[in-house]
Amino acid sequence: MQKRSSVLVFSGLCMVSAAGLGWMFRQSAARVPQATAVAEPAAAVETPVPAAVAPPRAGQRVFFRSTDPEKHYGQLAYVEYPGSLVPTYLDQWNCEALYVAGGKGSCLTADRGVFTTYTASIFDARFQKLHVIPLNGIPSRTRVSPNGRLAAVTVFVTGHGYDSVDFTTQTSLIDTRGGAVIADLEKFQVTKDGQPFEAKDFNYWGVTFAPDSDRFYATLSTNRKHFLIQGSVQARSARVLHENVECPSLSPDATRVAYKKRLPGDRVVWQLHVLDLKTLQETPLAERRSVDDQLEWLDNATVLYSLPHSETPGPSTDVWQAPADGQGTPRRLIAYAYSPSVSR
Repeated sequence: MQKRSSVLVFSGLCMVSAAGLGWMFRQSAARVPQATAVAEPAAAVETPVPAAVAPPRAGQRVFFRSTDPEKHYGQLAYVEYPGSLVPTYLDQWNCEALYVAGGKGSCLTADRGVFTTYTASIFDARFQKLHVIPLNGIPSRTRVSPNGRLAAVTVFVTGHGYDSVDFTTQTSLIDTRGGAVIADLEKFQVTKDGQPFEAKDFNYWGVTFAPDSDRFYATLSTNRKHFLIQGSVQARSARVLHENVECPSLSPDATRVAYKKRLPGDRVVWQLHVLDLKTLQETPLAERRSVDDQLEWLDNATVLYSLPHSETPGPSTDVWQAPADGQGTPRRLIAYAYSPSVSR
């Protein structure tokens, strides 16, 4: 990976690593007015996991990383949707970040010993490990293509998250069938307004795949600006589509991108938006709190995202949902959950 100049920033990426979570909770005071309070859900009853777990049925499971500080913290879990939303925990999988799609999953892990090492593990529909790929930095964010053929992994090579003013990211693409790293986004050719676009301080994150596994969208950061890019894995190229887009997430019908948009002002505050890819028209969502996350689509009408479990700083988050048309009222979907992904 080529060297870059330091990127001076006073805000974060969308990719929350374990080391960066504390910063997010300290920022809870810097939010826009709170949405209508939602009653705390009743405590869920744990469901034991059999030795061999059946493959997920399309559209019926929402996977997430458990953030319950009392039990199962960091474990891969899922709920049936729609259904009772009672979590099932898979204690053999402990992840810093995770994503499941197309019958494959990506789990980023940290082995904290005398020297901490990091890996990305690819698993199949029965949660059996297929490949283990060493990582060059602190795990931050991962995504799997809808057909399960590719995984994207982002790590912090320098710096460790939102409270670092000097950081570098590396975003790699992995073939889930063979476990090989097939591309680094830093090597892609980028254009802006039809002209070559390059700088030493480029950083990429927030990859989201189209159904064909070739087209993708991501955030490109340079000179304190954040751009939405559309790229082709096969062509190893991308072009800038829109500005002030962080952590894009492509809708299931591949027509819109949900993302967080920085609001003007001295404080770091984001507003969730949806961008129509044909007209480039933006729609602000009804969630008025500042959300620092890469969204997920529950379906073509609803987005999911994480927010702190309480006002008291801590490691716990909940998964919330909001209509993608900017109407309605946000509500909590899963307590003590982070990094949701919907199996379709």
